Amino acid sequence: MRIAVIGDVMLDEYAFGKVERISPEAPVPVFHYVSSKFLPGGAANVALNLARLGVQVYLYGIVGEDSDGEEVELLCQSVNIVPRFYRSKLRTLKKTRLLSKYHHVLRIDYEEKFLREEALALLDMVRVRDYDAVIVSNYDKGTVIEETLDFVKDNFPNSLKAIDPKSLFWKSGGFDIVKPNLSELRKAMNMPLEDIDEVREATERAYERLGVGAVVSTMGDRGMWIVSNEGEFYIPALKRDVIDITGAGDTVLAWVVWARLRGYDWKRTGEIASKAASITVSRLGAYAPTYEEVMGETNLR
Repeated sequence: MRIAVIGDVMLDEYAFGKVERISPEAPVPVFHYVSSKFLPGGAANVALNLARLGVQVYLYGIVGEDSDGEEVELLCQSVNIVPRFYRSKLRTLKKTRLLSKYHHVLRIDYEEKFLREEALALLDMVRVRDYDAVIVSNYDKGTVIEETLDFVKDNFPNSLKAIDPKSLFWKSGGFDIVKPNLSELRKAMNMPLEDIDEVREATERAYERLGVGAVVSTMGDRGMWIVSNEGEFYIPALKRDVIDITGAGDTVLAWVVWARLRGYDWKRTGEIASKAASITVSRLGAYAPTYEEVMGETNLR
């Protein structure tokens, strides 16, 4: 199985330390730094989830000419992801999370929105080949523009095409799978979406207007609604102790695509993705679950 991922590549840093006192200079905690762990983030986390499943992943994104960009590239190579990065004069996207006793203290974002010219240059690097699927992971950091979506639709007619659209929601027509979260769906539909029935209605409307194969609307601990050409399915979230929700949406997107390529119907696909996400949120950091962790129970096979 070969899959291309195009999107906003990030470096996730988890800085571990201790908070034991308040600063005498201002009413803020003093963070005593101990160590750091680095993981692929953003579109690279989608790629990581797929790589853990044994998929050959080609990751297309933009990074800076800096040590963070080199770190992301090395992290990808270490898990057999093929990185194909355009090098920008701007810095690599990076999120640093400060944690003490498994609690988030602060997040520091290092980001400048990449230029349109750089996003177009990245498309020149994308190899047009017979990928089983092409995934667009948009975090609205400049890597993904309207031309990116047109490029994917025009050049990969036989590939399964999936997108996490963010602000490009209404440009996603022609994709097979569109996966908004609750915030994105609320903004796109201009609806409050305060209960599950409203989410279902919004997902139905989006499905009809976009004309796609399926809309998968994730709702965090309330589960997900899937409206597809096979019908409508509500998939409840599995009950687990939630440690960290970072990366759960990336996990859902990756596992939905994998399950569909494996031939699972939409109901079973949703159940598999829900199980994968429940494992992700039960671990610290953007954890990518393994096949054995998710599919170990015979009722999911």
